[in-house]
Order: sequence, then structure tokens, then C-alpha cells
Amino acid sequence: MLILGWLLLFEREFKYLGKHIAGGIGFISNELQWRENVDYFNSGFKPLQNLWSLGVEEQFYLLWPFLAILCWKYNKNFLKIIVSMFFISFLINIFSLYIFEKMSEAYLMTFSRLWEIIAGCFLGYITLYKEIKSNPILNNLKSISGFFLITLSLCFIDSTRFFPGFWALLPVAATYLIIDSGPKAFLNQKILANKLLVYIGLISYPIYLWHWPLLIYNKLLAKDNPSNASLVIIFIMTIILSIITYHLLEKSIKRINKKTAIYSLVPIAISLLIIGISGYKRLLKPYSSQFNLETFNAAVEDWDFPTKNLYKLKYNNSYYYESSNDKDKILFMGDSNMEQYAPRIEKILYDHPNLKKNTILFTGSGCMPIKNVKILGKTGCQEYLQDVYNFAEDPQIPTVVISGLWLGYLSKDSKAYYEKNDFKEYLNKSELAKDKMLKEFEDSIKRLVELKKSVYVVLNIPIGNEFSPTHMISRSLFNNNFSPIIKDMNKNEFLDSENGFLKKLKQAALKGGAQVIDPLDYLCNENSVCLTLFQNKPFYKDSGHLCASFVRENIKYLDFIFIKKSEILQQTF
Repeated sequence: MLILGWLLLFEREFKYLGKHIAGGIGFISNELQWRENVDYFNSGFKPLQNLWSLGVEEQFYLLWPFLAILCWKYNKNFLKIIVSMFFISFLINIFSLYIFEKMSEAYLMTFSRLWEIIAGCFLGYITLYKEIKSNPILNNLKSISGFFLITLSLCFIDSTRFFPGFWALLPVAATYLIIDSGPKAFLNQKILANKLLVYIGLISYPIYLWHWPLLIYNKLLAKDNPSNASLVIIFIMTIILSIITYHLLEKSIKRINKKTAIYSLVPIAISLLIIGISGYKRLLKPYSSQFNLETFNAAVEDWDFPTKNLYKLKYNNSYYYESSNDKDKILFMGDSNMEQYAPRIEKILYDHPNLKKNTILFTGSGCMPIKNVKILGKTGCQEYLQDVYNFAEDPQIPTVVISGLWLGYLSKDSKAYYEKNDFKEYLNKSELAKDKMLKEFEDSIKRLVELKKSVYVVLNIPIGNEFSPTHMISRSLFNNNFSPIIKDMNKNEFLDSENGFLKKLKQAALKGGAQVIDPLDYLCNENSVCLTLFQNKPFYKDSGHLCASFVRENIKYLDFIFIKKSEILQQTF
């Protein structure tokens, strides 16, 4: 996987591969991903993402022997300890998900997943130390129930569920019941004892380790759109590599002397740790560094928020940034698509020192700036929306500018939903939810206008993989390893996407009394073509955000809010 990463990844991608190699060796991959706020079901290109479970498992193995020794030494009831830890861990899992909606923490962290492993410890303890008479009828019922629960898990658990949460009880209980039913239960004998299934079980962990990085690299080669044929090839490769890993590595390690195994594996682990750290520190560069991709690599990291002129303040439970103490205030609110404009705002204030404007950036990254729109797993958005709209009503703020990655919250992977009173539906599944949301936005704008404020709504910049620097390069293991593939976007097709949502958003803003700023009028030319390169360079950092350096020098459609229109040079492409 390291070799494939070296061959296929950009410098920034290879940097994070190195980080996760080191994290995997140190058994902290789960914590690294938690710190990166990874959404396991929508996390982009992370070849070693599946190592999170190895982190949880190994951390458990480090904790458990010490706990067992302490219980034995101080003559404590080990069974009570097991049961207590099960319920404590399960409650952490429940509170993390359902109370605080910390989905990444609940999914990845050891203390919220420990209960699943401890269920097995409980079964092992009961089997070893409690004499329970075997009942064939009861065992068959356990086995049938286990298979039934597995079927329910396959049918009902998907990325829209709060997981692990209560849903994880299904596979955990299923596994417990099947193991507890014993080898003589009918279904266990006839199905699970099948030689082919037993062999699949033997190679299951290598399958788990191999399948994810192979899928990710395949997506990279296919520009996020792999063919069915390529997926079949990946499936076959996964099986073959898993068989080789099992027979040449796992079985060999089990046969050799433990000291020999340690003396062999420790140097390998240390070597991989050094390679991982070298990659993360950019001492080791990937093959792509030879292909003059500097502008593409630079674009990916071209972000500047908060800018140097801003200082941090707190309002209720939320934080915001101000540029000065001047009384003439302009509030900029929204998500990271508002944050992207900070470099231009900084430049305007620097170039016009006599403006005496206090620019306030009160943003919530990943939060759609419309009341009662919530994001599954981001409870901070609810507090942010309440605080920012209350803040906007301050009589000392005469101007409010609202911007967002509006279409991003309607994508198929989005977890945004509109909830008010007894109504709750996801935006990407319900036209009614969109209509209610737009009416909510219109009413919020009307409220601000009634308070004698000038309100500006900035619509969507063009978004899509066409603009992402990492998607502009075709990757291959053979000829033309890193060759540019530039594809521009049609403005009209973009406007018609999501059933013309941007047009409806514009209408709602105008009805509310806001002035509308449409970036498409500036970022797309007179032929309705939205170019993906500016001066032969990418000017987006990813599929949905402009580069800070480009914004600072070229995005002028917000300038009139600060200075007279006659002073503003027209933006042309």
C-alpha cells in the first residue's frame, strides 16, 4: 500500500498517508481520524482509514491484562468489573451519539466501542467459570436468533443510522448468541462449519486489511467513478492477496519461535514508523513530485482563515472574529464558503486604511446558514445558528452578508435535514423540506430587513470535481502517470441542478428583501462557461472552495459593500 501510495498520491495526500502509517504502527489510527473529524461513511480518499479498528483492538489488548492482574491481585470480582465496563462503555456510546451527536467520536474511539469487545469477554468468563448445562433446544434457538439478528443488521443498518448506538446491539447480540449456541447447533453445523466458510473466516482479517486501500486506490485511478469491471478485479485481488497474507505471513508467524517473531517484526515496524514520519514531515516525497504539479499541490493547501487581521471573541456558546473596534460594523455569516472570502476582506481593509470598518466574520464551518437546518452529527450547528441570528439583530450592525455552499447540503451524501415542530425530513430526499427551508430563510431575511439592516445573500460559487486540483490530474500506473484533464462547467446546467434550487434560493432572498450577489456572473464568462483554470492554474483548493490567493487578488464582487462601485475594477475572465 505504501508503494501504491508513493506511485499515485499527490504530495499532500502522501503526507497524510505517512501520518496514518505511523498512527497504525503506534495503534492510534482511530484517535488520529477522530482528531481529523472523519465521517467514516463519507471521508474521501484515505487508503488506511480501516486501521481505526486495529487501534481500538490493540488499545483494548494493552488495557485488559493490567485490569485482569489488578482484579486478581486485590481479589476483586472480575465478573462485576466486566459487566460494569460493558454498561459504562455502552452509555458513553449512547450519550456520544444521541445526546451530543459526536458521531466521529462514538464510531472511532475506544471507550465508546469497548462494550462490543467486552461482550465477548463476558461470554468467555461465563464459559470458563460458570457451569451451565447445555440444552440442545435452547442452543438451536440461540443460533436461529443470531442468524435472524444478522439478517436484520444487513437489512436496516446503513450510513443514515446513528452507529454504533443502539443499532450496534444487533450484530453484537447476533455474534454473542451464535458463539454461545456452540458448535453442535444445527445451523452452526450445517452452515458455519462448512469448509469454505471456515476458510473465509481464516482469511477474513487479511480481507479486511486489503479491501479498503485497494478500493480507494481504484477510485483514485477511476477519478471517483470506478467501473463494475474494475470492482470485480479489486474483489479478486483482495481474495488473492488475503490468501497469500494468511499462508505466508500469519501461519508462518504462528509457527516460528516467539522471540524470533519479535526480533523480525519490531525492526519492520520501526522502519515503517520512520517511513511514515518521513512522509508526514515531507522528507520523503511521492513519485508525483517529479511531474511539475507544483501549482496543483499548492492549490490544495491554499487556504487562509482566520486571516492575520482578525481576533477571536465569544458570543454565548459560539466564537467569531472581528477586525477592529470601529462602530461601523459589517457582519459576514455563513459556512466555510463565507470563510473563503476573508483574504479579500483583509486586502480591502489594508488597501483602504481610511474605511474604518469593523468586519465581523461569524461563521460555522459545515453549517448551512438557515434556521432549523440541522446536520446529523454536528450539534454545534444548532447553537451557531441560534447565536449568529441573534447576534445579527444587534442595532449596531447595519449590514449583514450571508453566504454558503448551498448546493452542498443537497448532495446525496449530505446529512442536512430541516426540523421544525413535528416536521423532520432530509433535504436531499424531500422537496417539501427544501420548500419549508426556503420559506424559513425568506422569513429570517425579512426579520433583519424590518430591523433596518441591509442584507446581502451570496449565492453558490460553481462547485464540482471539475474544479478540484486532485481531480484535474489523471493518474495511472502505466503511461502518462500524471496528465492533466481539464473540463469546464456549463453555467446553465449548474443552475438547473437540484431542480433549479439556486433560482429558488435567489427568489426567496429577493422576496425577503435582500440584495443578491451571484458569483456565477463573475466566475463564468459571457458564453456561460465556468472555467476551471485561471491563467492556466487551478484556482480552487477543492471541489467547493476557492484558493485564498485567488480570492485575495481577484474576487471583487463583495468590494462594493465597502467602497463605491466606481472605484471597483470589473472582474473578467
